[in-house]
Amino acid sequence: MSKVENSSVQLQGIPFPYGVRELGASIEVLKFEGGKESEVNSWIQKNPFQKEEERWGIIARSKSKEEQLCLTLSFRRAQRSMLRLQSGRLEKIEEESTEPEICEFHLKNKEPILELYSFSAKQRTGLLTSLKEEFGEDSIQELYLTKDAMKSLMAEAIEVSSVSLSGLGNPFFSDATLAGTDPANSKTYKELLGSGEIRSFRAKFQTRNDEASAYPLLVTVNSKCKIRFFGGQSPVAQSDVEEFVEKIANIAQLREKSSSTREITA
Repeated sequence: MSKVENSSVQLQGIPFPYGVRELGASIEVLKFEGGKESEVNSWIQKNPFQKEEERWGIIARSKSKEEQLCLTLSFRRAQRSMLRLQSGRLEKIEEESTEPEICEFHLKNKEPILELYSFSAKQRTGLLTSLKEEFGEDSIQELYLTKDAMKSLMAEAIEVSSVSLSGLGNPFFSDATLAGTDPANSKTYKELLGSGEIRSFRAKFQTRNDEASAYPLLVTVNSKCKIRFFGGQSPVAQSDVEEFVEKIANIAQLREKSSSTREITA
């Protein structure tokens, strides 16, 4: 496959590719302060996928009042090993193949938010580099969740199954992960939290579509505004994903605004 025609791929309002909906999705939330909507549209039109050698390219796009949704495509080289029985002997065969990689990003129209859905490191670098070249180096900023924000989110959870801490300042270990029954209320967690930061946690959350708590939202939240959703035995509802991602983005932006206010006041 050397070329993809844009007209051959259509979104038709589908929020996620089928595989992402079934297998779960990792989402990173970034701050994007680019140009006007017309300038963003122009940038999208200038970055279609053209050939296999490119790092990435846009193959489909859908617009709504709230956001613009784009699917991107790149190809990666993969080395696979197979065992073949021949003449009574097992032989190991190495094969190199080129595999397609589809990712998805959302640009909010009214808020300076960029959401990366299941983006590989290669495509992430390509996308962010292109945006910075078009709109300036400062147009993309990473968002973070404070310790208090992470603690508040855990307090809202139905159940927390693991917590990872960092920056503990111990000469023998700087990071630690606590798991088991209610690790967020354990004595060890409370002792370590005073000197450390909450790097991530895994928990179950009640959702609006979750009437009897039979299918809560299972997620891992990283303080760098990266969220991983797990489907479990039931598909994750698109509305639940968007609601939770919006909550994370709002908390991160509030934190940023309050920090700026303190700096100005000082």
